[in-house]
Amino acid sequence: MLSRVGSSVAHFALVWWLTELTGSAAVLASASAIALIPQIALGPLAGAYVDRWNRRKTMIIADGAIALLSLLLAWLFVTGQVQIWHVYVIMVGRALGDIFHGPATQAAVTMLVPREDLPRVHGLNQTLTGAIQVAGPPLGALALAIMPVHEVMFVDVVTALLSIVPLLFIRIPEPVRTIPLQATNAWRDMRDGIRYIGSLPGVVAVIALAVAMNFSGAPTWSLLPLYVRDVFGGGAAELGMVEAAQGAGLILGGVLLSLWGHRIKSRVIQSFGAFALAGLAGFGMALAPASAIWAMGASWLGYGIFNAIGNGTIMALLQGSMAPEMQGRANSAVMSLVQLAIPLGLALSAPVVEILGLRSWYLFFAIVCTLGPVWALFSRQVRQLDRMQAPAAVEPAPGQLRTVATTAPD
Repeated sequence: MLSRVGSSVAHFALVWWLTELTGSAAVLASASAIALIPQIALGPLAGAYVDRWNRRKTMIIADGAIALLSLLLAWLFVTGQVQIWHVYVIMVGRALGDIFHGPATQAAVTMLVPREDLPRVHGLNQTLTGAIQVAGPPLGALALAIMPVHEVMFVDVVTALLSIVPLLFIRIPEPVRTIPLQATNAWRDMRDGIRYIGSLPGVVAVIALAVAMNFSGAPTWSLLPLYVRDVFGGGAAELGMVEAAQGAGLILGGVLLSLWGHRIKSRVIQSFGAFALAGLAGFGMALAPASAIWAMGASWLGYGIFNAIGNGTIMALLQGSMAPEMQGRANSAVMSLVQLAIPLGLALSAPVVEILGLRSWYLFFAIVCTLGPVWALFSRQVRQLDRMQAPAAVEPAPGQLRTVATTAPD
């Protein structure tokens, strides 16, 4: 979380720098899209390596590499050599670190937390994420007001180092493998992870819904700086307020999920019902009067509350149904499949916005994110997730041994 605070401040500074420099929807959309390439192209393979490597050391190395890239970008700003393509390359490099850091962190959670408490833990995680979204944008705006961009990037380096130090002293158990490492390889593990996802009832339907929601949602977040500036006449402070409102919603929703999320009998109803209410809040974003940016902020607040409940619940539902030794590759495979739609949405949003205006895409987002979850609530496949049991890990290929290793090697 310490590292993510610094990353949030740095990300805000970079996005506003691009907004002020270019004022282009295409630049903002392409910057978001290019950072997704590593996850989409290499995510499943990275997840396979996460399941083979020591997860604690993976987190340390990945976070350290991201910090070095921030340091490089700070140097480019100091020397006056920075160009837009430099920012793009650094974003790709940071994304490469994230495709190892994220799955390792998620996989570590299931080794530390009992299955029945996963909703509460994910609720707490949503609360902390919301706290970062509340603090990050205002801190980013404040940082830009009192220091140059290169010093803002150095903040990210310092917080990354602060996050690495505790990991040096924390022990994270490694899962028992039903198939020894020597009997397989990363490519086979990646294919097994994809097959494993296909064996889980209802997951394919959820992935399809997530693809549609990400297709409409990614441009909504990417274009927010332009939306605030061009539709509501706001600046960096107003953008920070709107993003902070969503973060406050995540805090409230995460607290509610932490306290009561594990008591609801149907996690499917809890998750997709919350997603549908978040979609309704999207209509407030699309229809808020240009003179009432407070209404825009209130809509983001409501969206954050219900999105936190929906995301935390579905993550706990899926994660609790996967074998621990498959967590890295399975989570990465799901993430890659879901994010396939994001570059397409970002690419199509730019011409749509140019022709129909910014509000048109926000209205499209609200429609998709309301009707999609309502469909899921009546889908037999999705409702089966409430009864889903974790299947065993994928059966070994012919000729493989079925011995058990007590831990994955460092």
